[in-house]
Amino acid sequence: MPEKPLEEEIYQQLLVLVGIALRTAQLKRLCRVIAGIIQAGSLAPAQIAVGLAASGTSTAQAESQERQVRRYANDPSVTVECCFHPFARQHLLLGKAKTLLLVIDPTTQEDRVVMLMVSLWYRGTALPLAWTLWPGNQPLAGERFWERVAQLLTVVQQLIPPALTVTFLADRAFGTPAFTDLVVGHGWHYVVRVQAQTHLRPRQGAECAVQRLVTKPDARKKLAAHVFKKHHWRWATLVAYWGKRHKQPLFLVSSLPPAWALIQLYKRRFPIEALFRDYKSDGWHFEQAQVTDLDHLQRLLIAAAFATWFTLLSGSAFAQTCLTQPPSGKRRTRPYLAKFSLFAHGLQHLRRPARRWPLANALLDFHTHRNWSDQLTFLHRRAFVFSC
Repeated sequence: MPEKPLEEEIYQQLLVLVGIALRTAQLKRLCRVIAGIIQAGSLAPAQIAVGLAASGTSTAQAESQERQVRRYANDPSVTVECCFHPFARQHLLLGKAKTLLLVIDPTTQEDRVVMLMVSLWYRGTALPLAWTLWPGNQPLAGERFWERVAQLLTVVQQLIPPALTVTFLADRAFGTPAFTDLVVGHGWHYVVRVQAQTHLRPRQGAECAVQRLVTKPDARKKLAAHVFKKHHWRWATLVAYWGKRHKQPLFLVSSLPPAWALIQLYKRRFPIEALFRDYKSDGWHFEQAQVTDLDHLQRLLIAAAFATWFTLLSGSAFAQTCLTQPPSGKRRTRPYLAKFSLFAHGLQHLRRPARRWPLANALLDFHTHRNWSDQLTFLHRRAFVFSC
């Protein structure tokens, strides 16, 4: 059982990071807010303070704790570049991954704020890597949408270790050369969904809309062709698939070679939806943050990103424990623990009064492209088969 409080463990991990440009008092305040977000499950300063007071790691009252949280949120010297980016960069290096799957998608804080995020796929979950904010429900001021996307991708490039193979996954809003050209310009690959009316021009045959490729369920087709007629064509791979139980077909465009595996690859986009759910209803209750100033909200989101990573670090350590325990050989169905995400397991563990293990120093199995729940299920089913 770890002897140190969660706040102190987080502080010890961040203290040794190269590149964090915060004074000792600022760093301790950041660690306190991170621990408070994990304990309270909220980005609202008052709730964070209640979580810190209830954790019993400090004798200070909730009112005093809330002043500390607001002092952190009001500190203009706390930026994502000076603290979170060095943390993410180091963990990507420690992970020693050779390939990365990145997912881009927007979410909202009700109708007040739009957040565009790039997340990192990890064992069936997603980790926040970079994001940008702007006021919602009003015309964009300053840079236009694709300019903001370009700036975000530039930030991501600065975080990723060199010589890695990077593939971006995105939904139909990004199925346009305005996005794919930016990705290719960075030397990355992409797999994006496109609209059914997107036109293609194969080497042989007539030009047509992609919806003409599959016209009924249980049909599929893959080819290389020119796509995006309105943007003067781009050469790409196209995969069309209409499953038996699907209401409508799926159309994917990619810079990778044509293969049915692109469908499975695209499915790894969906953990960003779970990440947004973790930011909202299941985790940090982003929509109830009660913070309207974008600068203040940005600093709370920095702490939320740290909280998410530390939660996954804890969940990853739990998964490693489960995968190293010998299975009974009597179970052929999905194990009970495999029904929950790494985030859920990590959050449950970090909120325990007496935790069983300290925070991990790095994410384990960063190289694997399998869901942790599938790993555990396969382990038990394999033992069942051989026991028979």
